[in-house]
Amino acid sequence: MKKIVIACVISSVVALGIAGGAGWGIYHSMAKRGTVTAEKTTDEAEEHQDETSSIFVSLPETVVTLHDNEGGDRYMVVELVMVVDSDKDAEKIKKDEPLYQSITVNELSDMKYEDVRALKISDIRKNIFDTLKTELVKRKMATPYKDLLVKKVVFQ
Repeated sequence: MKKIVIACVISSVVALGIAGGAGWGIYHSMAKRGTVTAEKTTDEAEEHQDETSSIFVSLPETVVTLHDNEGGDRYMVVELVMVVDSDKDAEKIKKDEPLYQSITVNELSDMKYEDVRALKISDIRKNIFDTLKTELVKRKMATPYKDLLVKKVVFQ
């Protein structure tokens, strides 16, 4: 009888040790996951706030005359949207609208029709974005926008 009681006590201690270890592992595993999830949720919230706080300022359509390889004139219509963070920056964009259009026309009109036509919209956007940035630095002006979007491109 003593052997049975001792065996029961030993098996109970072993079972408690295994259950305790498993419980401890699960607890700490869940705590790590909770921390990671909280960090992800915070990051997603910050990204979401950045998107919702953005203001989109549409510039009027810009018509660009392009020359093709045969010497003929072709036309391109581009509509750009500038992404800003504040109403103050939006007002500055509206005020400087002719400057942005002029820089855009300057950049695109130097290109051949076939070359522009072969570009992807993302390449056209990058060219205009880089040119605007460079020109504003040359003029010692601040860049009030944080991104540039191409809303429309039409070729004739």
